[in-house]
Amino acid sequence: MAETFTLIRVVDSETTGLDDPAELVEIGWTDVRLFPTGWAIESGPHSRLVNPGMPITFPAMSVHHITDAVAGGGMAPDDARALVAAGADILCAHNVEFDSRFIRGHSLPWVCTLKGARTAWPELQSHKNGSIRYERGLCLDDERTEPSHRAGPDTWVTAHILLDLLKLYPVETLIEISTKPVLLLKIDFGEHAGKRFSEIPMKYLNWILHVSKMPEDPKKADVVFTARHWWAKHTSDPQPQQARQQTTRQSELDPDAWRKEMERGF
Repeated sequence: MAETFTLIRVVDSETTGLDDPAELVEIGWTDVRLFPTGWAIESGPHSRLVNPGMPITFPAMSVHHITDAVAGGGMAPDDARALVAAGADILCAHNVEFDSRFIRGHSLPWVCTLKGARTAWPELQSHKNGSIRYERGLCLDDERTEPSHRAGPDTWVTAHILLDLLKLYPVETLIEISTKPVLLLKIDFGEHAGKRFSEIPMKYLNWILHVSKMPEDPKKADVVFTARHWWAKHTSDPQPQQARQQTTRQSELDPDAWRKEMERGF
């Protein structure tokens, strides 16, 4: 099946802001192609400015440093979306939940390197694009990664993360991982921020699952999935520590262990 997925276009969006209404101000891409010798970068990084037709918020401007005047000379948003989708077999982004809001109007499958990295390397200090780059030793001292927080350079970093993941998983598995919630190692909010989910008290897991509105929030799908996993461990597993050790050993031997482990959480 992999032979039919010949071109993965790694994309990144710089936008007017995080909250709707929001629109593109820049689109970037790097192409990763399946050659007879394996997956490799074919071209990139590329980028185009986009005229969003609305003001750019100052918080967004402070990240990407694209002003209204600069973006005003860009292409139309729909033209930018059509440009990055044309000719690709798969789209890839480091946070598909975000980028798919702006790169829409197509039926291409997505690979999310954020979910892939959380699955492959749960012990990383951070799963942000730039942090993974340094911790995994990817494209270091490469001027094509600069400036950061611009669409083209960010896709160059993400493309190297994708290539690193493709050493571990076939592309079909990465697509499947990208469509499902993933287990998180640590919680990043609230009174237990920074703790492993395995260390969070039952009372707090109960609050996440049965009191808070997180189960209704698509953005909290991974949090809710992980909380449900550990709730089930605490309530139904007579030897949770032994089970965790067995899962660790299994994941070291079985590249499909992530799927089996996720299914245990239901």
